[in-house]
Amino acid sequence: MEEGQKFLKHLENSLSPFEKFVAKPDIDENLSLVNNRRYIFDVIIKILNEDKTKRIIPLLAKTGIGKTFLLHQIKQSLEFNAPSVFIDVPPNSDIFFYDIYTKIIEVVESSELQRITRRLADLWGVTEKKFGLFRTGNVLKVLDQAKKTSSYKNSKHQPQLEEVMIVIITHAIDPERSSLAERWLLGDIMDFDELFFLGVENNLSAKYMAEELLHLLSDEIEDGINIMFDDIDINWERYSKFDHSNDDFYDEFEDSYQTLTVVEDEEFVPDFFEQLIKLLEKNKKIKIIISMQTENKDEILSKFSEDSKYLINEPIEIFNFSTQDTKDYYKESLQFYRKNHNLSPILNDPFFPLTKKLILLVYEYTLGNPREIIRNFQQIFDEIVFDKTPIEELENDFREKLRKKQ
Repeated sequence: MEEGQKFLKHLENSLSPFEKFVAKPDIDENLSLVNNRRYIFDVIIKILNEDKTKRIIPLLAKTGIGKTFLLHQIKQSLEFNAPSVFIDVPPNSDIFFYDIYTKIIEVVESSELQRITRRLADLWGVTEKKFGLFRTGNVLKVLDQAKKTSSYKNSKHQPQLEEVMIVIITHAIDPERSSLAERWLLGDIMDFDELFFLGVENNLSAKYMAEELLHLLSDEIEDGINIMFDDIDINWERYSKFDHSNDDFYDEFEDSYQTLTVVEDEEFVPDFFEQLIKLLEKNKKIKIIISMQTENKDEILSKFSEDSKYLINEPIEIFNFSTQDTKDYYKESLQFYRKNHNLSPILNDPFFPLTKKLILLVYEYTLGNPREIIRNFQQIFDEIVFDKTPIEELENDFREKLRKKQ
């Protein structure tokens, strides 16, 4: 089997197809969904595309079942109209909206941002009728009209919203300062000279600024945004109600991270779950998937108030692989590996260097847990490639493991 030996020889100097046991939000996944995941995927996509009320989707699974992998499939899917973004739990209440906004804006293209700011500026009166239609270049004149809108009048943070409006209008109609305004809208931290030239006093990181900006922009994103908080049961505790300006989190801003020192009196400081509800109530086009361990479901869902339960969909649970899923995953992993390394397929033996019998033994031993299946495939490949262990011996080893386990 010339191609088989070539494949084994290549493996001696390369990572195997199964070197990665754990999916991570910041590393894209390349394999497709196995069959028993496809149904769950379709259910989630239907909710995301159609349900305008149930905008929190709890995703449940035991350890190693593949929550993060499934979230990657949603992120990459063309079946869901809105862009999806992984977001870490923000570290505290002061920057909750800033942290979320800057992650969301990363998936909004520059041309789309320009379209949104121009549309908002048009709504606020950029286009005038005087000896024919024309667009004004007077930022303050447009601002005066913007401050007559219900968005401004109903805002609890009018000073912050006014600065947000100035930057949006500047981005839309002022060619000289448009690029600077775009940097501000992307969340860049600017020095005082840049802020002065832009006509505002605060960076977007200042309290309430990103909250007001997100509210304006999210309504104009045609298909909405899907936010994914992975392993929320583990990560939510990193959130604090209070700002800790000396923490390492702020080092990246070189001490220029800015919060307003004087804000309106507000005794109530929301916790993380209250912030999520506030985010959804202010931004009707945002939906959220929260993944967690199955056993933590009741604890996490109890943290949402009764008044907000109408937003939460029935939890969706992911289960172990079937025998067919295990075989399909193995074959696709090898196909993907061979393609990436320009290796020819091995005709008439799609399971080489393993056997179908050994793959089923691995399935029985792991009870179909995907992470454990991958670990065992990795171990087997190491034994075949480096220890030259015969397949028959490996099959006997797994039979013995199963006997001891029972």
